[in-house]
Amino acid sequence: MTITKKPRAPSTVPKPAMPEADIQALIAKGGSVAQAEGRKPLNDNKPQLVQLRLDRHVVDRIDAVLETRLVKTPRHTWLLEAVHEKLTREEENVRKKSE
Repeated sequence: MTITKKPRAPSTVPKPAMPEADIQALIAKGGSVAQAEGRKPLNDNKPQLVQLRLDRHVVDRIDAVLETRLVKTPRHTWLLEAVHEKLTREEENVRKKSE
C-alpha cells in the first residue's frame, strides 16, 4: 500500500491587505516619474573618496623615499603632493598647446 499526501483544495488568490477601492484610489492618485540619481554636484567641498591600488613594490619605493625625509610625512600626504605636481605639469602642457 502506497502512502500519499492528503489532497488539498486548489489554492485561491490571496486577499489584498487593503480594500480594492483603496488600492484603485492610490493608483488613480498617481505620482511623479522616478528619476535616476545622477552624480552629486561638483560644487560641494567634501573630499571624494577614491580607492587606489598600487603594486607592493611601488608602495615600498614610496616608503623608502619617505624614510629619508627630515620631517615625518604620511604616505597619504606624499601621494596628494604627487597628484598635485602631476596636475600642475599637465595643465601647463595643455595651456602651452592652446597658445
